[in-house]
Amino acid sequence: MLGKLLKYDFRSMGKQFAFVWPAVLVLALVNRFTFGGLFREGGADIGLPGQLATGLTFLVYWAVILATMVLTLVFIIQRFFKGLLGDEGYLMHTLPVKTWQLIVSKLICGMTACIISVLVALLSVLIIIPVPTADLLDFWPELFRALGSQGVNGFLAPLELLLLILVSLVQCCLHLYLAMAIGHLFGKNRIVMSVVAFLAINFVVSFLFSSAFFSFVSLLGEQVTELVYDRMEMSVWGVWHSAVGLMILGSAAAAAVYFFFTERILRRRLNLE
Repeated sequence: MLGKLLKYDFRSMGKQFAFVWPAVLVLALVNRFTFGGLFREGGADIGLPGQLATGLTFLVYWAVILATMVLTLVFIIQRFFKGLLGDEGYLMHTLPVKTWQLIVSKLICGMTACIISVLVALLSVLIIIPVPTADLLDFWPELFRALGSQGVNGFLAPLELLLLILVSLVQCCLHLYLAMAIGHLFGKNRIVMSVVAFLAINFVVSFLFSSAFFSFVSLLGEQVTELVYDRMEMSVWGVWHSAVGLMILGSAAAAAVYFFFTERILRRRLNLE
């Protein structure tokens, strides 16, 4: 049943971004011949009208990029709010599926939309930048050679960073979901209360993380330095793995808490009236 839910949500995503993502790439291609040509020719041969047209197309391109990112955030919020807390919620909560499946479907769809939007933006930048094909082909062997010179750490670090980004994205989405679920518990001003809940959750989590960090440092003090550097002889890569690992665990723990309370509210305290 989760597959059917995902099919429904992805169909909605396709309708939402069917023209936005291609528009970014088309505008990037236009700027490839205008903005890129401006640098190749020094901007002197195309004249003032050409420079104004180039600036205008580049401005439109960045406006569409910004609109894409805003639309992605709105889509993530809208799919959960309308799909589970709005009019669609009457239908969705009567389906023979678990509440957690409804949340997971919205989460996967929202994350996919966010990832595709970022990839489209990055691809558009690569389209605009007038980099010779030979240089692009030489870049990847050089990159792998540089990573390989660091041994296993060179390949492990980018994977850890990618995992941190994905876990953080999950945490952010679930943070929004929990805030909307809490705001929906109120009879009036649910949107306002959702915003208040979002800010309150952010404050509490930030306070807990900072308090735990400073308490840990003050409790152990010099013992941390001795343990890390003298006994374990931790290298720069060791510090990297430890720091990123702790951030991944912290984000995963927060995401788990957000998911637990969101599912519990939707399953036991949901009020669609």
